[in-house]
Amino acid sequence: MKLDMVIPPDSVRRERLANGLTVLVRRDTSAPVVAIVTWVRAGYFDEPDELVGVAHVLEHMYFKGTPTLGVGEIARATKAAGGYLNAGTIYDHTHYYAVLPASGLARGMEVQADAYANSVIDAGELARELVVIIEETRRKADTPAALAVESLFELLHDKHRIRRWRMGDEDALRAMTRDQIADFYRNYYRPSNTVLAIVGDVDPDEALALARQHYGHLEDAPVLRTPGPAEPPTTGGFRVREWEGDVAQAELLIGWRTPALAHEDTPALDILAMVLGGGRASRLMRAARDRQLVSSISAYNYTPTEIGVFVVHAGARQETMERAAQTIWDQVRRVRAGDVTADEVERARCLLEAQWLRRLESAEGQANFIGAWELGGGWREGMTYYDALMSVDAARLTAVAARWLGLDQAGLIAYRPTGRAALGESAQAVRALLDAGRPQPLEASMPAPAPAIVTGTGAIAERVEGGVHVFRTPRGVPILIRPRSGTLSYLGCFVEGGVTAEQRENGGITTLMARAVLRGTSRRNATQLAEDAERLGGTLSANVGTESFQWTMGVPARQFSGAAALLAELVIDPCFPAEGVDADRATLVAALGSLRDDMYRQPMRLAADVAWPDHPYGRSTLGSEETVRALMPGALQQWHTSHVLESPMVLAAVGDFDPQETADLLARRFAGLRARPAKTLPIPQWTLRVLQNVDVRQRAQTALSLLFEGPLRQDPERFDAELIGGVASGLGGRFFEELRDRQSLAYTVIVRPYAKKYGGAFAAYIATSPAKEDVARAGLLREFARFAEADVTDTEIDRARTHAIGAWQIRQSSGAAVLADVAGAWIYGSLDELERYPRDLATVTPRRMRDLARRWFDPDRRVEGIVRGLLNGATPRDNRVIG
Repeated sequence: MKLDMVIPPDSVRRERLANGLTVLVRRDTSAPVVAIVTWVRAGYFDEPDELVGVAHVLEHMYFKGTPTLGVGEIARATKAAGGYLNAGTIYDHTHYYAVLPASGLARGMEVQADAYANSVIDAGELARELVVIIEETRRKADTPAALAVESLFELLHDKHRIRRWRMGDEDALRAMTRDQIADFYRNYYRPSNTVLAIVGDVDPDEALALARQHYGHLEDAPVLRTPGPAEPPTTGGFRVREWEGDVAQAELLIGWRTPALAHEDTPALDILAMVLGGGRASRLMRAARDRQLVSSISAYNYTPTEIGVFVVHAGARQETMERAAQTIWDQVRRVRAGDVTADEVERARCLLEAQWLRRLESAEGQANFIGAWELGGGWREGMTYYDALMSVDAARLTAVAARWLGLDQAGLIAYRPTGRAALGESAQAVRALLDAGRPQPLEASMPAPAPAIVTGTGAIAERVEGGVHVFRTPRGVPILIRPRSGTLSYLGCFVEGGVTAEQRENGGITTLMARAVLRGTSRRNATQLAEDAERLGGTLSANVGTESFQWTMGVPARQFSGAAALLAELVIDPCFPAEGVDADRATLVAALGSLRDDMYRQPMRLAADVAWPDHPYGRSTLGSEETVRALMPGALQQWHTSHVLESPMVLAAVGDFDPQETADLLARRFAGLRARPAKTLPIPQWTLRVLQNVDVRQRAQTALSLLFEGPLRQDPERFDAELIGGVASGLGGRFFEELRDRQSLAYTVIVRPYAKKYGGAFAAYIATSPAKEDVARAGLLREFARFAEADVTDTEIDRARTHAIGAWQIRQSSGAAVLADVAGAWIYGSLDELERYPRDLATVTPRRMRDLARRWFDPDRRVEGIVRGLLNGATPRDNRVIG
């Protein structure tokens, strides 16, 4: 598909204001939403060595107030208009975005313009925010993958600023002054250095008039840049850096320096990355993950303006790290030698086409697309770049691989678990190890089988509810069709079950079964399944939750029929080959190790373990290493027969199609399924005392999750809980402002309810310095107590309600989100809630919120999950559960 069919060039209004600001506006009526995105050409590359991280610090201060909007008021004003805002800083730019209901355009523009032009950068607020930013840098250092990536960038470059730790180190951050940050702000935040992109269900004339009103009076001035040193031609040869740490699996990366975005070879390098590591049918997935050498692997070519980096990134078990490295090396060697087929390139092109279409599905995605390319020289260059991607052939790919992925110019990073052996004692030894490997070549792809012939009865129409057309197959399986305009269609099979259908002794069987289904059918092996899906522009996805599991696929609309045939085949007719099950089992065991390294998921998992010790809610979807290792193909086949072929399943589809025709197609394709009722579970009892579950790690932070009991999914009180979460959490929320903005305890503070079918919880999460764990806990409890002590204000509840409704409207921009909402409403509630949501929120009052808080937020009945860091003064204690 041509991109000009998605964004016709004449649909984008471009105006350069007299002061140099470029404004782009596009009307998109697919959802009642508007995205306002500001792109500033100022990032890490623009920082002198003594001010590394200043662009990121300024991004934080952007939201800290103006002469007319005090601290927190920028976020609160955006929430009050029903939207959300955030920002990001990277090497070559900083961008700020607000996404709101279309009715919030005028207020959103006013707030964004004020923040852009009038940030006060108060010295006191700066001092507090620097403490928060330091916590953010610690969190990043505690994230193995992020640490390994930046270490690779440093290893590959000798002079260029890309080699620096991009957020700065603690000493440099603490030394930054208000004047230094203000100087950076005044220099770079100039109209001629800025692009404003506005996309949504708005009148372009009105949007342009607002841009002139709020931005047209700003004074422009030349931007004085201090370029860093240019990177000299590579002379250092093959490079290696290895180290060990408290991690569950090794982070293994191999990278190369590549050219800038504008270089003629860059589109081919993007295609090459997709051939090597994009999708389940990619070379590295088949050669490394399917052979149980890695738990994850990807490849990408990253091009921040004037420089590029090609990266292969794998998560590997220590015992397979050597063979994984040799396999990556071997596949690069093969593509350099011309071992690439036209089919592989076509598969990569189809995947990239679908990725670009998904990116442009929402107003936010479109605004970022046109804004980013305009900042780089012209938004239409993005169209040209896409055309170049679609024209790459195998010969071109081989040529750029030979030119840029030189074996003598690579860099290798290995961040391995403590006490495990290195790949080699020197770069020469590691290089010899890689060269010596001769992994088994990939098997040749088999041609796709002819489409299966389908016959039988079509779907039985029942009703239209909540904008959803309800049908059933002759064997009782519900089919939900949600018409929606757009270039993409989405399809899913959703089954009520998941962990709630398991016993402790077979924990993880649903997850392993759902993944192993993708390993082949009686008509296709795993490679054929993946290749055929990716030629359709989609990826077959399996996902397992506590109460349900699903297989889904999103494809360009013209490919929907093929996607339905493929999804039906794998859901109804999987064969669970032993080799494929072994590979997925190994990946699942590795994921259990990665879970322990995750500083958000692990404390939440620890809390759930003790909150629901005798209930499925307390068990992980991954099971345990012991139970997963015991699961064999026969058990998976039996589980599939008893929990999929005859199950509480629902089929759902979202797209621009005729409901009856689509339902008939699905009824025939999925005729082998039979509906049965879901089983019920007991409601678990909540603890009567304080419980803690603690995991001690070598970490720079302590991560604390705190749980109270909460309402069920069908309980009307869940809307009270949702608005408490809205008042408490996010930019402008009580917890955020008190614990992050005022006390500088953390970069991340999250508060939200989890309403499940048979039980609920209200959760808070904070990551802070180990020395401040007790202060952070006391702060969380104090903020929860405030909800029980006094009513929230009318302003707070109105803002939270408007924000929740705005978020609900914004979700309509994503077909995948609409699909999930439709299926979720059917399984856990009723379809009418899809349209009833604003009315349900309208019933919430401050008194109801206080009553809920008094009933649920009992500090003597709380549960805590803690990953306790040992650095910076923390006291070592054994891992334990405390009751």
